[in-house]
Amino acid sequence: MKPLLVFDLDGTLFRTETVDVFAFNEALASNGYPPKTQDEIMSFVGLPLDGTCRAMLNSDNEELISKFKQDVINNESYAIPKTGEFYDGAIEMLKRLKNKGYMLCICSNGNKEYVVDIADAFGLNDIFDEIWYEKSGISKSDAVEVLVQKHNATKFVMIGDRLFDIKAAKDNDGISIGVSYGFGKDEVLEADHVVSSILELEELIYRLS
Repeated sequence: MKPLLVFDLDGTLFRTETVDVFAFNEALASNGYPPKTQDEIMSFVGLPLDGTCRAMLNSDNEELISKFKQDVINNESYAIPKTGEFYDGAIEMLKRLKNKGYMLCICSNGNKEYVVDIADAFGLNDIFDEIWYEKSGISKSDAVEVLVQKHNATKFVMIGDRLFDIKAAKDNDGISIGVSYGFGKDEVLEADHVVSSILELEELIYRLS
């Protein structure tokens, strides 16, 4: 039986920098803050948006954080269909996996609006059996557990670019694949397997099946 495939979104399938450098810097400017570099912004990738906003503003002012967060959401919604990109070959790989009978899920820490906008803009609802976005108080490990149980998976593979993706696999007795082309880089060295490209990833999935 083919394993359930659980994909992280940002830095694994979706090139987050094609949206979030603009989204965060526009929000920073709107709230009187100087811009940040791409590397600074991307260092927060994978964290829930609320935590990212708090860290980026270095503030506990709830009113400011709430406004900044909504500004980011609005900017992302605007940018996703205009400038958003997946890694080269990612969509084609996903379609091939789907056609070969794999069950596919996304498990993202991204906020609902962001993940839904990406899914709608790139037709992901026709590819994935379930798309999970961030829910308050639920860790990625807990989210993966829900997905594995819901889809009655006796074997699953978690694919991601950050340490908490790898941890989510280990916490649920799954196989972890770390993608070194994402934002975690050194973090993924703790994965069961590490790949450096979409092509390598697809080949490894077939070998593990």
